[in-house]
Amino acid sequence: MDPDHRKPASGGFRGIFSDRVILFWILVPFVFRMLLIGRFDLGNDEAHYYMYAAHPDFSFFDHPLMIGLLIRGAMAVFGHNEFAVRFFAPVCFFLSSILFTLIAFSLTKDRRVVRSSIILLNVIPLFGILGSTLMIPDDPLSVFWLLYLYVVITFFPGLAARIRSPDSRLAISRSSILVNWLLLGLLFGFGLLSKYNAVLLPVVTFLILFLEPTLKRVLLTSGPWVSLFLGLLVSWPIFYWNSLHGGASFLFQLTHGLGHSGFNFVRYYQMIFGQAGYLSPVLWVLLILSLVVLYRKIKEAPLSLERLRWRIVFLFAVVPILFFNAIGIVHPILPHWPALGYLVAILALALWRHEGASSRVIFWYKAGMGLGAFLTLLAPIQVVFALIPLPKEAPALRLTTHPLALSTSWKPVPPWVDITNDLFGFRRLAKNLDGILGTDGRKNVIFISEHFNTADELAFYENAPDRTLCLSPNPNQFDFWNPPQKFIGMDAIYVATDKYPRDPRTYFPAGTFASITPMPSFRIYRNGRLARVFYIYRMTRFLKDPWPKKR
Repeated sequence: MDPDHRKPASGGFRGIFSDRVILFWILVPFVFRMLLIGRFDLGNDEAHYYMYAAHPDFSFFDHPLMIGLLIRGAMAVFGHNEFAVRFFAPVCFFLSSILFTLIAFSLTKDRRVVRSSIILLNVIPLFGILGSTLMIPDDPLSVFWLLYLYVVITFFPGLAARIRSPDSRLAISRSSILVNWLLLGLLFGFGLLSKYNAVLLPVVTFLILFLEPTLKRVLLTSGPWVSLFLGLLVSWPIFYWNSLHGGASFLFQLTHGLGHSGFNFVRYYQMIFGQAGYLSPVLWVLLILSLVVLYRKIKEAPLSLERLRWRIVFLFAVVPILFFNAIGIVHPILPHWPALGYLVAILALALWRHEGASSRVIFWYKAGMGLGAFLTLLAPIQVVFALIPLPKEAPALRLTTHPLALSTSWKPVPPWVDITNDLFGFRRLAKNLDGILGTDGRKNVIFISEHFNTADELAFYENAPDRTLCLSPNPNQFDFWNPPQKFIGMDAIYVATDKYPRDPRTYFPAGTFASITPMPSFRIYRNGRLARVFYIYRMTRFLKDPWPKKR
């Protein structure tokens, strides 16, 4: 072990990046991820974002344009393959790792804290494997979120020093103030072009200014408002696309993320357990506790620039976590939605570990690190080798209130419970369909599913993004890509999966197709175990759009 590991890092940023431990945890996982990303089929969401690249536009029904631009750029270099679609996932995480190191170093020059931060980042499954190998909008958003945080952490203390004492050596110049506000505006705009979650960036910024006594008066200056306006200006493609399509994306996000469906206890605890699983259970508890400890530290600390820096970290962590978990009370959310809050909370946990944690906390910290590393390594091992079989049955808990009771029943476990099975099958299905249809026949049919995930996968593996439909009574992105009316008269192949096993004979209204004929199902096995089932149907002559929508 480096004998100077407890000493402050010397040599500034160059010194911290010459640290062998930090370099190892930035470079070695990056190389591993680059070698991994082409070894398995696209996930459902990744195939959907491939369709963004195949149909470039100002924005899309469910997300902004950034991920489509990145995938399109990578495919222009590497071709039509999984590696190209995922290329920017490890690249974005590599950039995020560098930014994370810079942020940790800006907060504390203690090399132990910086090392712990970058190691935690890599051993937490949500970040170390899921968010660094799968191509999702959170990948570019993380880069802009962390870069925004880095600017705030370096800018606001200098701004506070100028307000307290304009002659202070820590004060920032007037010209630099304007530059920093403009930079924050640009980063907010690029973040919003990546994912709508970036709307929280100005919210956190205004909270910092409002809660910090020295900076409260800054709210009366033009800087924050110019920054906000610039961010909205940079993200104009989102507003332009929505103006052309009746606000379709905004309406979808309001119902998808903010709609009210009432509190459901089982759904809520599943969402909480999902967050704990993604983060590793022990580390999830410690991350939450570290924010409590950090809050107490901030509350008890005297007014200082160091307290301001840690208040910034606290708010960047707490606001996303509280915001999305509060939404989860009245509407279902996905466990990864608060991810950026937990990402920043890593800094609080690393600080607590090395500044004031008890021996018991340190024990659980090490145990959590070990469990997190195990889960992070287990995921790619399961993807590549499928070593862990699913049980045939699993207990299902049901809570009743009248009378109050908890009942248990045993239900069969379907193959799709193992989410790694989603990463296999469509490549082999495409070869099977090629054998059925022949090369020329494949070019003269359209591919249809009732679920957009299945339709996206068909589009990629049949290389038919302009001949694939998701026919559903509910609005979806395919309504904007491939209007069904242009395929009237064509034959089709319909595919369903055991996860979404909709039978088109009962799903489509009579008269949608001239005939629908089931074909033999196609089964996918991994290590001799059933992984997924595809249900295939031949459909002749598409006669009418079953659910015409206004566009």
